[in-house]
Amino acid sequence: MSRLLVDDVTKTDTRALLNVNKMATISDIVAPSNEYIYASGANELTVVEGCVIAVGGAGIFKTANTILTAANLDAGSAFAVGKDYYVYICDSRIDSADEKYVISLNSTYPTGWNATNSRKIGGFHYGRCRKVDSNLQPLNGSSVIFGTGWESAVSNGIVPRSVWTLGHRPKCSPEGMVYLGGGTWVDIYLNSDDGAKGLKSEYGCAPMTGTESMNWYNFVERLAKSGKRLPNYAEFCAYAFGSPAGLDNANTNAWSATSNTGRGVTGSVVNAVSSVGVVDAVGRVWEWLDELITRAEHATNADYHASVAWGWDKKSPLNTGEKSYDVGNIYQYYAYSLAALVAGGNWSDGAGCGARAVGCGSYPWYVTAHFGARGACDSL
Repeated sequence: MSRLLVDDVTKTDTRALLNVNKMATISDIVAPSNEYIYASGANELTVVEGCVIAVGGAGIFKTANTILTAANLDAGSAFAVGKDYYVYICDSRIDSADEKYVISLNSTYPTGWNATNSRKIGGFHYGRCRKVDSNLQPLNGSSVIFGTGWESAVSNGIVPRSVWTLGHRPKCSPEGMVYLGGGTWVDIYLNSDDGAKGLKSEYGCAPMTGTESMNWYNFVERLAKSGKRLPNYAEFCAYAFGSPAGLDNANTNAWSATSNTGRGVTGSVVNAVSSVGVVDAVGRVWEWLDELITRAEHATNADYHASVAWGWDKKSPLNTGEKSYDVGNIYQYYAYSLAALVAGGNWSDGAGCGARAVGCGSYPWYVTAHFGARGACDSL
């Protein structure tokens, strides 16, 4: 470590020189608000005025109130449903030129620019948006709270609560997430395999379930690798609010019809979106939650826990799921005493699916095709 700046009235010490390069090394982003980018329309963002941003160690800019649209894309002319976009501020290195804003699908730098003349300052998800008022109450086409037809008041757009900045974002990677409130972000989509022993929140994917040998423990492990955790029931009820209930005879509002035979893919039902922008909180697959309870019935099982009395199971039930190794045993009073909550309902639960639907009978080592998960994460 060495002294960067000194006070030298003689101007003979180079450390007294304060130029753009030196300012850029000590300046991050100075903004009037952490949320210096916000969704100002279905297809537009606004960068607020008064931010001071350094780019690549050579340029420092003060922002004006600026609207960004698909015209700022580095490729294409329209946003696509289910995609994560990144917002960059770019410096042409021409002193007379102002900053340029570019929106890109590239997570490193936009096409035509590089890591030294561009800086990622935020991003957003483009997807399904429910019509809501300022209090997140669902509206119908006539702007009546829960008015007739409110379930279908859904359109494509920038998901407002998915917009993130360097000062307003989750601790984990922000792609495919929305801000729930209270310092918590949640995944927009039920989680699928990221190919690296973690999980991702992505549109149009089959959610991971017991079909891939996943149980509660496996989701906990994979979410931890992705920097996330399971949500609790209170958080589920909050992010599922505004999602229409399932139907027995149709998949109009959720993937829930009793005639369904499988999970399908995330986001296939347009109306299945909540007030904050979470998709498939109702139907498709039950979501494991981060809450454990004890089951009420004092069951016995000849292979595991033959009598109602405290003791170790005769053989461990815990060695299930995608990883098979010795993980210990359970000391309990009766068989299957431990249960993890699940929420939302699955693909064939019909009208039983809903924004407060909860299941209380499934042990965490249970492996079933009907159970999946989504992640939550604290704000940075």
